[in-house]
Amino acid sequence: MGMMIPVVIIAVGIAVGLLSGLVGIGGGALIVPFLYFFYDRPDLFGAMVTPEARITMAHATSLFVITPTAIRGALSYHRAGLVDWKVVWPIATVSVFAAFGGGALALVLPPEALKLGLGTLLILAGIRLIYPSSPGKAAVEAGAPAQMTLLRAVVAGVLIGLFSAMLGVGGGIVGIPLLIYMLKLDVRRVAATSIGIVTLTSAAGAISYMIYGYGQPGLPSGSIGYVHVTVGLLLIIGSLISVRWGTLINQAMKPRALEILFGALFIISGLRIAGGNLLDLLAPHIHA
Repeated sequence: MGMMIPVVIIAVGIAVGLLSGLVGIGGGALIVPFLYFFYDRPDLFGAMVTPEARITMAHATSLFVITPTAIRGALSYHRAGLVDWKVVWPIATVSVFAAFGGGALALVLPPEALKLGLGTLLILAGIRLIYPSSPGKAAVEAGAPAQMTLLRAVVAGVLIGLFSAMLGVGGGIVGIPLLIYMLKLDVRRVAATSIGIVTLTSAAGAISYMIYGYGQPGLPSGSIGYVHVTVGLLLIIGSLISVRWGTLINQAMKPRALEILFGALFIISGLRIAGGNLLDLLAPHIHA
């Protein structure tokens, strides 16, 4: 591809930024599949990574890209007064410690069963958002305060941090259902508050992968540990261009439209995560 490689990577970054700003998930749902393909095709992209390190490097680099993207989105939402910082700080603080643990677990545990569980959870959450028990009623009354307790902050922070680091998705894909169903946060504040949490969680996950991958063999030049900095910077250029566009679109949407958007995103992501990993779990038995 030659000179087209940076253009392709930046274009993917633009899509990542738009999605991140729109729904507050950081963009890992796009980054990770792209990087899987990127590292699996050295004939196209020229990135030489050992097969054993490809998945880990995709997750680590995704978190590296998500961090500045989420910061840009959070600042945009903050100026609009939509980030609930009383929710962000306790959950994000717990998630930072959990992310370091998740980064370590990702290197020693097979992720298939965990991804299957996460995918199933997302599908169920998405169905409930699109088809609520009380049709036409928003998840909570507009402007109602979040139902925050210490226990809920700890549970949310641990789940967000662990899944973020292990799957390289920033944490929003896990955090948004928790903000909606466990904390009963006003849906108009969900994306903004989620992306605020993602800023700290993704940074902790990226740093953990840099530390755990330091000096490991089979990594390409331009890497710090498992984080592929040269590729990540190109993705960041694209994402920073478009993340504000996503936040502006989000602010123009009605609460019910946001619920449907979140629900569709959860179902699609859940099917992709659970479906692929169900095949991975069944493959040894099928071949046997």
